[in-house]
Amino acid sequence: MITKVDALQSLRPGAEWVLRGDELEWLDSTQAKPTEAEIQAKIAELTAAEPLRLLRQQRNQLLDQSDWRMVSDYPGANQTEWQTFRQALRDITTQSPSLDENGQLTGITWPTPPND
Repeated sequence: MITKVDALQSLRPGAEWVLRGDELEWLDSTQAKPTEAEIQAKIAELTAAEPLRLLRQQRNQLLDQSDWRMVSDYPGANQTEWQTFRQALRDITTQSPSLDENGQLTGITWPTPPND
């Protein structure tokens, strides 16, 4: 769930402020305090981007876990299958992910990794 804190950090990186409940006290003299409308717009923007951010995060973990299979001295005979799997992971961002009521990704068809 995207919060007011997330929005403030995104709108004014490094700014000094205190949030008590929903009350914002602006302490930064170098950056202008965002309006409530700006904060709410940023929350909406970050909320809309969250499914794709989470998709990329999970996709990158899967790519990281299979990096070692792309080295030239990989001992397996199925390197081409791994290349195809990894390309499918890179292409997964063309899908339209959403989040369920628990914040879990839905609407994604993950590729199946090759058998070893």
